[in-house]
Amino acid sequence: MDADVKTQLAFHVLGRNPAGAVPVQAVGPVRPALFAGFRDLAALRYDYPLVLVSEAEPAEAIRTLRGLIDAALQQVAPRGAAGERMRRQVLRLEAEIRRRAADGGRLSAVWDAAVAALAPTADDGFAASVAAVRAAVTVDGELVDCDAAAPKRVVGHIWRLVQERKLAGLAERVETLVLKLADVLLADHARSEAGRAPDALAAAVGPGLSTLFDFGTMSELLGTVSGGPVSKRRRRRIEAALAVLEAQPLLTALRARDRAAEERALAELVFDDCASALAAWRRQRPALAALVKALAIAELEIEGRYDEPEHDPFFEAFSETSLGAADLALGPDMLVCVEDAGAAVRAEVLELLAAGLPVKVVVPTHDALGDPAPGPGGPTLAGTRLATMATSIDDIFVMQASAASLARCGGRIGRGLAYAGPALFSVYTGAGTGTPGVPAYLRAAAAVEARVFPSFTYDPSGGPVLAERWDVADNPQPEADWSVHRFVYENAEQQRVVGDLAFTAADLVVGDPRHAGQFALVPSAHWSDTMVPVDVWLRQPPAGPGAVPYVTVVDAENRLYRAIVSEQVMAATRRCREAWHRLQELGDIHNSWAERRSRAEQAAREAAEREAAEQAAAQAVAEGRMPEPAAPAAAAKAEPEAAPKSKPATKAKAAEPEAAPSPDPWIETPRCTSCNACLQVNARMFHYDGNQQAFVADVAAGTFRQLVEAAESCPVGIIHPGEPRNPKEPDLDALRARAKAFA
Repeated sequence: MDADVKTQLAFHVLGRNPAGAVPVQAVGPVRPALFAGFRDLAALRYDYPLVLVSEAEPAEAIRTLRGLIDAALQQVAPRGAAGERMRRQVLRLEAEIRRRAADGGRLSAVWDAAVAALAPTADDGFAASVAAVRAAVTVDGELVDCDAAAPKRVVGHIWRLVQERKLAGLAERVETLVLKLADVLLADHARSEAGRAPDALAAAVGPGLSTLFDFGTMSELLGTVSGGPVSKRRRRRIEAALAVLEAQPLLTALRARDRAAEERALAELVFDDCASALAAWRRQRPALAALVKALAIAELEIEGRYDEPEHDPFFEAFSETSLGAADLALGPDMLVCVEDAGAAVRAEVLELLAAGLPVKVVVPTHDALGDPAPGPGGPTLAGTRLATMATSIDDIFVMQASAASLARCGGRIGRGLAYAGPALFSVYTGAGTGTPGVPAYLRAAAAVEARVFPSFTYDPSGGPVLAERWDVADNPQPEADWSVHRFVYENAEQQRVVGDLAFTAADLVVGDPRHAGQFALVPSAHWSDTMVPVDVWLRQPPAGPGAVPYVTVVDAENRLYRAIVSEQVMAATRRCREAWHRLQELGDIHNSWAERRSRAEQAAREAAEREAAEQAAAQAVAEGRMPEPAAPAAAAKAEPEAAPKSKPATKAKAAEPEAAPSPDPWIETPRCTSCNACLQVNARMFHYDGNQQAFVADVAAGTFRQLVEAAESCPVGIIHPGEPRNPKEPDLDALRARAKAFA
């Protein structure tokens, strides 16, 4: 065995630094090779900053600056050179707004400040171009950068929209009941002696008509026809219900259109820790029980169905312990935002969710890998477990996502916040410890690519079976073990090398300085055939001696190395893959039960065919005939059907009806401007041809949402999404509506 191979194997198994290897600490910070093209994220167009749009449906409440500008350019930019010039000017403005987004502020204000900063050095026509695009951007809202606070701000924004709509309906219901109960008391007063007095009747008619009536005679007549008054017990019951209905601060603010009071009442429902939320719920629970009781009594009284012998005992015994799930969903939901700071916090979150309270919990996770485990070392991956543990509590809505994908999660977040029960939103921000110099957005996106923090949704209201509750579609290349990307580099002979790299959990770990000791860098001079990529190693571990797994990395100078991976990191990578396999099955991808049944059914069919053939042969022998040779099944399947006879061609071809839009996605490739917008959405789905113009390379490598987003981001509008391939993909109705513009 070669000396290099021996020492490389020794590092993988025992952690001894191999000959020819370079300690990671000696090279300085390294990063996965696929990060090499993202040194300056500010120079690229990506989903941030987000714009928090008010007065919108939850699915449209989170917009991206890039998406807004692309839509506006598609609307106002002329074709040809003038349009390209406008696009360049506006994209320069977009970059300036993105640079300022970290300071926050409303889009309109930051837009104006950016225009003022760029105007002195701008080209001719800059002011007109940005003004035309600004007029086409019809929404405004707060800007959100990709940072540690992004999950709380995004979910909190949609939470307010959902609560306002939910409580507006309750406030309208309360308003109607209050008016009707007041009418009952007014009618009772009108039937009473005091209400029939001449002075009271004159006051009710008003001074304008008082000379037309003899109120003394009217009082005598009403006294002969009036029904009996409301009993004292009923009056006290109605007055008590009215007092409760009119004493709800949040509902009172909504009914009075008092925005300031409404904001104060909503702010009292937001908490930073589980203990405070639980204590507040204990304080609020009696008030909710009183409201539910008052609503029920009011509706029974208005409908004339209140039966004292039947209902009095029930309502006397009604208390906060009588509240059911529908009652809890009636009032406002608390919002708890607590950072994942370890096992104790996760236990508190699970305990709060399991209590079944009307609570929505946002848990930003800044560290997906965790510190090295005591003893053997390697990442603990502790920050990735909360959401999967929460799904074991059947009646909890759970969403796990990275901050990089929040722009696409508005609909899912809205469903979770509107869900009649507890909900958990676990979001990896990428803002904690990780690869030095790599922005939080890139770390967050990479954790999803590496299956360390995959995206999924568990919605108990989706249906009675798991297939209707689970969704894992919002992951890159969801049918594969790992996402795979094209990688181009120059070797030692200055030759261009093109290949594919799988982005595994080990690729994410290699850039974290805390785990530098779990890797040994090997320059190209010491590479050998016994070095195996991590994804290949896991798929089929080499049988030969001396094989070691590696990931490809670059240093600060973009020099290429292979980093041999320790057994500890390989074990963590294997755990990530197995966890991803379980999610795939829950999302109906590579369902092992269905595949096993399919194999069993196929084996049964083949056995039946063999038995039938044997019986036919035995029958032929018994009858003195030669048995017919059995045709191979594969050959029978491969035999083409007989082609239909062609009809003689006619001299003139009849006019054909206009073809319907293609159900398959396609691109008008000759018109492509090579802007990279579609490749930034999904570089596996879209490729460039030899002329550096885009085409749809693999429609199965992405989702219909990504097709629609690519069409919306295309500055020349040449991408046609077609029809969705996956009927279970979320929000299809909304996506189809957006796709109509590009049919």
